[in-house]
Amino acid sequence: MRSRLVLLVLIALVAIPLSGNSQIPSTAPTNRSAAASREIPAAEKPSREQLLELFQVMRIRSQMEEMLRMLPAPLQQQLQSEQTEVELSLMQTGGELTAAQKSARDRVTQKYFVLAEKQYPVDEMLSELVAVYQRNLSREDVDGIIAFYRSTPGQHLLDAQPLMAKEVMPAVTKKFEARDKELVERYKKELNDVMGPPKVPPPSTPKS
Repeated sequence: MRSRLVLLVLIALVAIPLSGNSQIPSTAPTNRSAAASREIPAAEKPSREQLLELFQVMRIRSQMEEMLRMLPAPLQQQLQSEQTEVELSLMQTGGELTAAQKSARDRVTQKYFVLAEKQYPVDEMLSELVAVYQRNLSREDVDGIIAFYRSTPGQHLLDAQPLMAKEVMPAVTKKFEARDKELVERYKKELNDVMGPPKVPPPSTPKS
């Protein structure tokens, strides 16, 4: 849950200046609906190099690297749970794991912990981001955004983003958890209401 929220908050904060900051020079039409639906001609699309410069100025790579350090934790917890189940199945007949079994367990678990950390490399994520930006922004747009982020207000916004994320995370997490819990309780109640009370097996007849 926390990893998903971190991702949502970072995406939202990165998108703030692209969607609503009045100091960014804009070459798009004043009609926002027309701007949103406008297809960028191939000749006007920003190059990959230009967008990588934008991501560098916006500190997107460092933000993604920080985010990706948090995301493997739930998968690693799931792997740990699977490890426990395997151990229990081996110990059902009694006894303890041998030293060789423990060594093999630790070796395989560490291998998959490392794989979990490399599931989604930053360069792959940035490549997908390049494609999205090329579909929605022109070279002139990107030049204007780069100029903004190199300005004093742009640098101040970048400095403030991590602090804003830390400030909003507790409130967002608390609301998600409370509303998820409420939704589950409502679901359980409504499901019981529509399906009726559980059937009670008849009492067993004592043998004569």
